[in-house]
Amino acid sequence: MSLVIHQYAFGDAGTFTAEQENVGEPGPGEVRLRQRAIGVNYIDLAFRSGAVGGGGFPVTIGLEAAGDVEAVGPGVTAFKVGDRVTYTSMPGANAEKRLIQASSLFRLPDGITYEQGAAMTAKGLTAGALITKAYPVGEGDVILVHAAAGGVGSLLIRWATAAGAAVIGTVGSTAKIPAAEANGADHVFALDSGRDVVAEIQRITGGRGVDAVFDGVGRDTVGLSLRAVRENGTVVLFGASSGRPAVDEELVSRRGITVSRPSLDALVPDHDERRSLADDLFELVAGGDLGETVITTYPLTDIARAHRDLESRRTTGSLVLTI
Repeated sequence: MSLVIHQYAFGDAGTFTAEQENVGEPGPGEVRLRQRAIGVNYIDLAFRSGAVGGGGFPVTIGLEAAGDVEAVGPGVTAFKVGDRVTYTSMPGANAEKRLIQASSLFRLPDGITYEQGAAMTAKGLTAGALITKAYPVGEGDVILVHAAAGGVGSLLIRWATAAGAAVIGTVGSTAKIPAAEANGADHVFALDSGRDVVAEIQRITGGRGVDAVFDGVGRDTVGLSLRAVRENGTVVLFGASSGRPAVDEELVSRRGITVSRPSLDALVPDHDERRSLADDLFELVAGGDLGETVITTYPLTDIARAHRDLESRRTTGSLVLTI
């Protein structure tokens, strides 16, 4: 039997129900995975509420986790029992054990913990794709990263710094400034401070503006993003934790701004290429180039508290459920 978190209705964090179920044997191309750590992401809030996804009840949400291969089905040759693996973008993660297609898995190096794998597979692949494909960041670039104390923001800052860029970050509250500074941002501004952040950015950049903005917040920051970027610069809208952004198309046209709304699937559609990006990510982590991964852990049975903490935006770094 395996612990699983079901929902019988969409809604708030009170809709979670912990139950036991028999997982069974893996079918062709599948493995049975004994999960050790499960990532919690903003997109999970949308799945929980029913804003995205759907399907018949009961439903189990969650998109990424790390663990051990417990059994392999017919035709699986890439993995064996005992292999440490991680995955992302596969609904149904909030469970102790699960069946999953072997083709969706990435190897988890011995030097990377299960918690790190669950915390950074989705965020790390997203950050890597954004910074190498959505806007290739290089030496001398000046970029703006919103939610600079969060999971993706932290990785964006460290990856960009390693590429030779200067980074300006924003955070939601002054309490998060130290965390963003620890991530390596050259300048950090709190959006609740009352300061004119655009004016500060203009001062830092000599009136030019930043070359690119990475905005995973959305509605609350898109206006700032469009005013902070330089003429003919790039604004990458990759998330909407505060709500769907309303883009001022007249301003975009007048200033020649490129606005992109990329997804990981669109940026890196090929699984082999995604696996290569995962290898690069874990190599950077193992080498210390991405710094320390800030992780807050909760027992899987405490999933409701994890969701409430994430919704309140009180957290920094990544949230992980452990079993």
